[in-house]
Amino acid sequence: MSEGAFQTDLFGGIKRFFSGGESEKVEEAPPQISGDGTVLFRYADRLKKSIRCRKKNFENLYELELPGYMKTEEFYPVRELAAEWARVTFKRKTASNKQKSRDLLARIWKATDQILTDIGQKPVIGNTRFPPIRPVGNVHDLNKVFAAINETYFQGELQARITWSNRVGGLSFHSKRTDPLTGEEVNLISISRGYDFENCPLYAVFGVVYHECLHVVIPPVMENGRRIVHGKNFRQRERRYIYYEQWIKWHKEVLPKNIRMMRRAKNFW
Repeated sequence: MSEGAFQTDLFGGIKRFFSGGESEKVEEAPPQISGDGTVLFRYADRLKKSIRCRKKNFENLYELELPGYMKTEEFYPVRELAAEWARVTFKRKTASNKQKSRDLLARIWKATDQILTDIGQKPVIGNTRFPPIRPVGNVHDLNKVFAAINETYFQGELQARITWSNRVGGLSFHSKRTDPLTGEEVNLISISRGYDFENCPLYAVFGVVYHECLHVVIPPVMENGRRIVHGKNFRQRERRYIYYEQWIKWHKEVLPKNIRMMRRAKNFW
């Protein structure tokens, strides 16, 4: 290789100057940090229409994992929106902050679709593949819990599949997926593995499963331009669960400890 030196140009690119006077443009590294210096960016090609974030302990820094296609210059405004979302997400969980987080996510994906369209690419379709169904955990069997909840609160008429979530986090959720064999739309309930611990009583597992079942029968509604997920009817029905107060107490006090244990065990990025 010819001898030479590296120099940063006015626009942040790097050139290698060879002894003969010629120069070779070296590919720029993808952006690694937000404009205000508080959010670190990572990129993963496996992500399509999702972003992940965590706050670094003892530092006022956030790590944000973005889809690989967002590393280009065109996505600068999206990265800054995502950085703002990361900061809001870790603020106190007030109704205002939750709504702001949802609004930012909507803006992120709307802007993403527009940018992809502008550069001649198709908008990204969210992940609709069917994940592995693993209802039997190390401690609790979700099939048995779901069957009991379905019979007790829904007259056995609720149609859904249930599994322990593959995500490392405290979020349990309901989604609609397409069965690859039948082509039918399926309600899929995914439960956080933070509930699959010896310290988790059955009433807590029943509580979170009942909560996600309610999302199947009471879908979100739009009111005055806002998407309402846990409306008045939802909250009223949720409180019919006989151990509601005990479940909420466990969810707030113990689940976060289990999640931290899971992250340490998996050395979660």
